[in-house]
Amino acid sequence: MQLNIYFLDKLLILTDSPVEIDNYYRMPSSELSRANVLKIFETANTIVVQDAMIEAYAEQFIGEFKWVEAAGGLVENEKGETLMIYCYHHWDLPKGHIDPGEEPDTTAVREVAEETGVEGAKIVRFLCNTLHAYGVYGVWELKQTSWYLCTAESSPTKPQKEEDIAVAKWCSKEDVEENLRHSYPTIRNVFATRKAIK
Repeated sequence: MQLNIYFLDKLLILTDSPVEIDNYYRMPSSELSRANVLKIFETANTIVVQDAMIEAYAEQFIGEFKWVEAAGGLVENEKGETLMIYCYHHWDLPKGHIDPGEEPDTTAVREVAEETGVEGAKIVRFLCNTLHAYGVYGVWELKQTSWYLCTAESSPTKPQKEEDIAVAKWCSKEDVEENLRHSYPTIRNVFATRKAIK
């Protein structure tokens, strides 16, 4: 088992087996807590907690957060372009909270329409889940986002200004590569998953 939890650009890895990465802080599982993780992130970019019983430690750690579920779409059109949004100085993908009783794939299609104005996206397949933690008005939330590969016909976009989305744009492969330099690690993971299934 391995969980990758992002705190903005910093990464916490909870795993039951060795990881092959460089330059990380090895945290004993007995010290795993939100407070300790935030403290270590002041001087480190990656923390690894490795323990054969990591599931129990992970469950306890996740319990320190308000759990939030969301879903989003990586949408491609017939020209091979990908639909991206620009929000809060980062390039991103359309996503949002899952409404009560709503299936994640339904949320992904709804959020694509709401945030970009592109209607009628169709689900191709599930891609991956991402986890990221953030503080909102003194409450720490841990958001799991279910990502889906979708297709839609090329059509005009309309960014959802109420969500502070400045741009919604069909991007060429070259645009995507450039945009990912100004994106979040979770979004880069979604694109890496997409690339791996081609």
